[in-house]
Amino acid sequence: NNPAGLATVLKTLEGIQKEFNFAQTGGKMVSLADLIVLGGCAGIEQAAKNAGHEVTVPFTPGRADASQEQTDVESFTYPEPVADSFRNYLTRYALRAEDMLVDRAQLLTLTAPEMTVLVGGMRVLNTNFDRSQHGVFTKRPEALTNDFFVNLLDLGTTWKATSESGELFEGRDRKTGELRWTGTRVDLIFGANSELRAIAEVYGCEDSQERFTHDFVAAWTKVMNLDRFDLV
Repeated sequence: NNPAGLATVLKTLEGIQKEFNFAQTGGKMVSLADLIVLGGCAGIEQAAKNAGHEVTVPFTPGRADASQEQTDVESFTYPEPVADSFRNYLTRYALRAEDMLVDRAQLLTLTAPEMTVLVGGMRVLNTNFDRSQHGVFTKRPEALTNDFFVNLLDLGTTWKATSESGELFEGRDRKTGELRWTGTRVDLIFGANSELRAIAEVYGCEDSQERFTHDFVAAWTKVMNLDRFDLV
């Protein structure tokens, strides 16, 4: 849902794919689909390292690329996303942003803890649409930390909507009034909803960094393999 940024990334990945495939023998090749997922896995490993943790993100090859002849271009306009709460993307829509999050999560067969840890991880990884800083509750972006939950639940921060629509909020220092963070309805639902807040408090604990990292990697891997019916 960001064509300009996507074009740059795809051009880079296609160059890597071409170089790799050209150097192989015996028909061994890598698909662009596999390379996209592998790139994400490598990014998470680097982000975990930035946070002081060594992790290995599981990767299973086997995805194939559809050709232009196999693609009905016109039909792709219909499933165009109106929201992607995991990247804080939302167009004007009748449903509330947090409802769109739950809808997407159930389509991905995610449990409440999996949904929670994925959102928290994606925010600190700085993966928002158009590089928006809404919900990036960390001073260490692109490090896989539990800072999203720590700072969201900080009692020293008071939150207030910036408009009557209640789509965007500012988090200010309770004593000085200094602006600390900005967040969307999706971000703040993890502090407002009792069930999600309980999960957020687990991940926001001082000793939860290792658990957070492990659970994020597990949830990420689950989503990446959802279409891999050959692995069942």
